Amino acid sequence: MAISDQLILLLSGLGGLHGLLLAAFLFFRPPGAWSNRFLAGVIFMLSIRVLKSVLFHFNPAIGKQILQLGLSACFLIGPLLYCYSLHFMEIFRRSSLHRLHLIIPLFIVILIGGLYPYHLNPQLWNGLFYRIINYSWLAYTLLSVYVLWPKIVSLKLTNWRQHPDLVIVLGIVSGSGLIWCAYHFGAYTSYISGALTFSFLICVGALTVFLQLQQQKNKVIGRYANKKISAVAAEPLISELEQFMSAEQVYLDANLVMPRLAKMLGWPTPKLSQLLNDNLHLSFNDFVNGYRIEHAKTLLLGEAAMKMDDLAESSGFNSLSTFYAAFKKHTQLTPAKYKAALLSEALDNSETINP
Repeated sequence: MAISDQLILLLSGLGGLHGLLLAAFLFFRPPGAWSNRFLAGVIFMLSIRVLKSVLFHFNPAIGKQILQLGLSACFLIGPLLYCYSLHFMEIFRRSSLHRLHLIIPLFIVILIGGLYPYHLNPQLWNGLFYRIINYSWLAYTLLSVYVLWPKIVSLKLTNWRQHPDLVIVLGIVSGSGLIWCAYHFGAYTSYISGALTFSFLICVGALTVFLQLQQQKNKVIGRYANKKISAVAAEPLISELEQFMSAEQVYLDANLVMPRLAKMLGWPTPKLSQLLNDNLHLSFNDFVNGYRIEHAKTLLLGEAAMKMDDLAESSGFNSLSTFYAAFKKHTQLTPAKYKAALLSEALDNSETINP
């Protein structure tokens, strides 16, 4: 294989694999909004289509099942893109009307694929089915533009930076149209151009999403950077935090970190950091270790004797040395001396009550 072909294989193949990973990330990304799932579906189907193109370009003798899978994915790109646009415009309803845009194409793919498989009906798939799939994709892309048109006409060159979500949606719809053109007019350029186009767009899209998330994160950080939480406002927050810690016992996880705890609470990380540092005057480690030590005290005084290694692990510490250091910092005693002191105090009290 020539070096140029190797480079094309690398670029187009990476785009397809990158698309699969991005689709999985968007689908399972909290809070799991339907817009993310529709977008994940669009990228997933495009990735399958692209990987099929790469395989076919470099190995025209691939199995017909792969070709059928690629064309079936093409048939689902348009409906998913349309539902994604409807959801963005907040007019998608989980009613039978909008669900049919997904249910009917999926039913057709399963039914036709089962009754007329590619390897037994290549003429149908290369002729009638190909045209239906191709123009269905185009029709849904145009429908998506129609749905988004009110937003498009309101978007001016001077304020597009204020609407990053809309810019991303338009980029996805435009990208779908561009990839359709790359494949449709591949006879005049190159069949692999569609895969290369997708690879380029997926990289640009991923970079755009990353920049948007970073921008949102910077806004949140900036919001709390020079703003302290007042004592009145902190009181209910501290109560909520303490109740959550006691009820969920997340401190028993040795890998607990501040961003994860903030996410569980539904708070921005800077908000939790300021509450701990400015209002409770504690570092995150000291705050969490306080709960761990109280839990360790309960286990230490239990009826069943525990080894120190097991006690440390059961209390949320990832090492015995860390447990000893934290315990002594909070009680000024080692675990053994703390237990002995409490047992001695309990014995003295018992003798006082029953002389």
